Amino acid sequence: MVHVARLLIVSDSSRFSVGKLASELVSMGHQVTQLNLDNEPFNQRLASNYDLVIFTAINPYTALSIALTVGRSINDAVGILNSLSVIKLLKEQGVEYELVAGDEAVKRAFTKGPYYFNTAWSLGLGGFVDTVEGARSILEYRHYLKNPLSLASVLAHINNAQETKIFATVKHERYGEVLRRLNIQFAELTVVNGVVVEANPTPEVPLGSVREVAEVINSNVK
Repeated sequence: MVHVARLLIVSDSSRFSVGKLASELVSMGHQVTQLNLDNEPFNQRLASNYDLVIFTAINPYTALSIALTVGRSINDAVGILNSLSVIKLLKEQGVEYELVAGDEAVKRAFTKGPYYFNTAWSLGLGGFVDTVEGARSILEYRHYLKNPLSLASVLAHINNAQETKIFATVKHERYGEVLRRLNIQFAELTVVNGVVVEANPTPEVPLGSVREVAEVINSNVK
């Protein structure tokens, strides 16, 4: 017997892929509602009407604030937190790193570059740095932003290579295991030399992956 679930898809933008995902889930027999935070407010009373909240095409920090208040979501609060923590992401892949928050710490940690120099919390600011002076300059800029999430940075021991973006679900042959360790079902990954350096747990789903994501969601419906 197929379980019919009440699903709420939350986004903060109008994307065709969101409607496509909703249609796929409806075709599987579920009741689906879409909520675009650009046009409609979210409240706890609304969330209580649904069995599962799905986040896509939304700022992950906005999604996290909602995920902490709802019963069940994909991705859930723990998975979103794990994904946004750059240190957690590196640890799960066995990548060496040093966490720094000031000039002197950078000087002591920087022994032989280049390093992939990212913020401790995912903000899309990562990149390679070759010298102590360059790293200190970047750290100064991040402090200038006056964003508490940008104050600590991470020097990761990764060989210099070009960044690539990969959308993956837990079914992905190469990166599915990383997602399972992070407790997330799908994500847009930023990959450097085979290492996932950032994971966006609430991305827009590429049209070619909508069916796969719907299947993953369907397998998590209770």
